[in-house]
Amino acid sequence: MPVRLLTGFDDLPEATWAELLERSPTPVVFLTRGWLEAWWQTLGQGTLLLAVAEHDGRQVALAPLYARGGVISFLGTDSSDYLDFLGDISQPVVLDGLLAAAREAVAASAFRLAVVPERSPTTASLAAAAARVGVGLRSDEPVLAPALRRARLVDATRKKSLVRHENWFRRNGELSVVHTAHGGAILPQLDRFFAQHVERCTAAPYASLFEDERHRAFYRRLAEQNADAGWLRFTRVSWDGAPIAYHFGMSFRGSFLWYKPSFELALAHRSPGEVLLRQLLFAAYDEGAQTFDLGIGDEPFKHRFATSFPRVRTWTLAPH
Repeated sequence: MPVRLLTGFDDLPEATWAELLERSPTPVVFLTRGWLEAWWQTLGQGTLLLAVAEHDGRQVALAPLYARGGVISFLGTDSSDYLDFLGDISQPVVLDGLLAAAREAVAASAFRLAVVPERSPTTASLAAAAARVGVGLRSDEPVLAPALRRARLVDATRKKSLVRHENWFRRNGELSVVHTAHGGAILPQLDRFFAQHVERCTAAPYASLFEDERHRAFYRRLAEQNADAGWLRFTRVSWDGAPIAYHFGMSFRGSFLWYKPSFELALAHRSPGEVLLRQLLFAAYDEGAQTFDLGIGDEPFKHRFATSFPRVRTWTLAPH
């Protein structure tokens, strides 16, 4: 099957990208053009590899890849919770063509394809492709991606710990919550959000990603380029006029995503993060979300709320 490499994102019309995403085994916000283009412009390094398989003048599938240091990976790696191919790769000739075109373009020795959902048919397709071309296929340990179904959203908001912490703030001051879905309203709040996240992480065993200007630029670019996309979600929780928690997330195709929270470190003993979580659960329910996605990771708090525990894997295809 003919495969061509695009020279950039503009080579593929947005409507075509959206159509391929609709037919993807993993139709998530992390595979939208708006997300991946912002990521490449701010965090991407190496060689862009947008490989498109075509049949009778119609785009069948898209492999959103890049190469660095002899390894080919999905665009968005390390910033996305779920990644995959776009379109239909169920036919061996399609997947083989995409992988071959990318490999030949940069003479890469290996593919490392991160956070592919186990339920995606891509898992079986990669195994078959590896066997056909005689390379090895191995997987990292699976990572949980806990989620909460709509039927349990309201029950989750009634958990005693969430209610207790929120009631303390309401008894001792004025608590307000503002949800924003437009990039233009999000941008002016980002610097305060970044600073709060950096301060919060001084008490954590890891540094804030926002100490790196490239990550701050990524979030700004997301807000700028996707201002009207409809899937941005930004929440500020204030107490007596001062922000005590923020959340930068997304809501896409009925899935409300818990993505990047922060809270005021000086109030950590009052758990403003749980107040934030309760308000996001309400917001997800109010907008009709079918799933509250807690994102990849096995943090203990997720087990208190999740009703399902899908898994993702990172696959490596390399010579034996």
